[in-house]
Amino acid sequence: MPKGTCLCVWTGASFTSPAVGWLLARNGGSTQTILRHTLDGGRTWITQPGGDTGSNAGEETISFVNSQVGWRQQLGTGSNGNYALQRTLDGGMTWSTRSSSPRNWCPFTNEVFSSASVGFASAPWASAINSTHLWWTQDGGVDWSTLTLPRPSPLARNARGLYGEPEFSGLNGVVPVAYPVGRHQAIYFYATHDGGVTWKLEVGSHLPIDVSGALTIDPQTATQVCSLDVRAASGRVAIVTAASPATWWILQSGPKGATTRLVVVADGAGITTYGMKDLPATTDQSDLAALNTNDALLTLPIPYGYETTYETSDGGVKWEKVTLPAKHSVESLVTPVCATLQLRITLGHIGVALGHVGMYFVVKNTGAKTCELDGFPTVQMIGGTKHLVPTMVTFGSDYTVPLISARLTLIKSGATAAFMLGYADSTGYGLSKCPTAHTLRITPPGDLATQDLHLEMEPYGGAAIQSLVCGEIAVSPIVTLATARRFM
Repeated sequence: MPKGTCLCVWTGASFTSPAVGWLLARNGGSTQTILRHTLDGGRTWITQPGGDTGSNAGEETISFVNSQVGWRQQLGTGSNGNYALQRTLDGGMTWSTRSSSPRNWCPFTNEVFSSASVGFASAPWASAINSTHLWWTQDGGVDWSTLTLPRPSPLARNARGLYGEPEFSGLNGVVPVAYPVGRHQAIYFYATHDGGVTWKLEVGSHLPIDVSGALTIDPQTATQVCSLDVRAASGRVAIVTAASPATWWILQSGPKGATTRLVVVADGAGITTYGMKDLPATTDQSDLAALNTNDALLTLPIPYGYETTYETSDGGVKWEKVTLPAKHSVESLVTPVCATLQLRITLGHIGVALGHVGMYFVVKNTGAKTCELDGFPTVQMIGGTKHLVPTMVTFGSDYTVPLISARLTLIKSGATAAFMLGYADSTGYGLSKCPTAHTLRITPPGDLATQDLHLEMEPYGGAAIQSLVCGEIAVSPIVTLATARRFM
């Protein structure tokens, strides 16, 4: 990150397609979080309202069901910690708290939703939280109850299993359940086609998946709805994660060079097994994330609270340790990205034509060296009482903003660049009223820090009164000042 910006760390991501996704960052200097939204696979990012971690040692997670419905959990810890479950129905533009005190729920579980109302909470198999059932809700997270699926017929009626995190694609979903059987563990899969309201055991000649290593479930702990003190499972607990509802990775931990990987596809119709020689010793505390049948990341705990991560791109045949690139100061770069603190952004010109407002902003490099900007800035409107005004940013053409491709712009010390902004005014929208903003918060491309400009705006949008969309703003990429003046 460019020198002089806030100490922010990316903590989470959720993508509903290769193009549409969200990134969550934590501001290390406070409990506030930062949310960015992309519609073009990460090429440009829109600023959206962030949340809060609830406490200094807390965290926040995000998960989106589709391009409009999403959830975020605020997980505060300690005596001053707070919990909140929030939902968005407009793609992250606005958020509402569904519950700050869920009923019959267990703290620090992983939550995943299949719709705006149906969701599930689960616990890692090797954690101290009871993982012998799922929690589920049908009212958007206010009320929860425990869910235990029918046991497979070969097992005893009182057999208990470890429930993994469900994986959904639309209304189709799969959840793994591991049962102890002798000196190994049998992993079964249950499928749903209605968002998790009903589940059915998957059957096939290759199921269940047998993973060696004895697994023991404490019957006393397993009867507790929510246990935060004692692990329900002991032994060599398998590590299971999903790349999709149809592709699952299973790791059997072991000493150095003796970790075994299984990849299960198509409901068990295809299974590949490989003994991985490139990894150090692994335990059930390892964290596995898979993208597909070939690409995965494995994070291992190391002494003193640190972690190390390995990656594979060939299905686990070869693993390489992930190393961060060497750090460089801004002064050591020939053309560093312009940090917001070295920029001064001012309104250059504003005009009105045929029901549209157009303007351009001058971006001046006040630093001592040449820097570069590439891509689109993002903007967020703020009301008179400092509340966020819903803002929908589009990157492309508008009546007053021409369609221009983004390109790298070098700005010498003391020189300027620009970007254009346009929106529809109230003309043609009858008595409909959109909120007025008094401040425009601007985030230059390549940075998280912002600058606020006092500017009164009342953007309208949509093709007609019946389809009114308040807060719709079009912005251009960074261009030369001469280009902005030519069009404005």
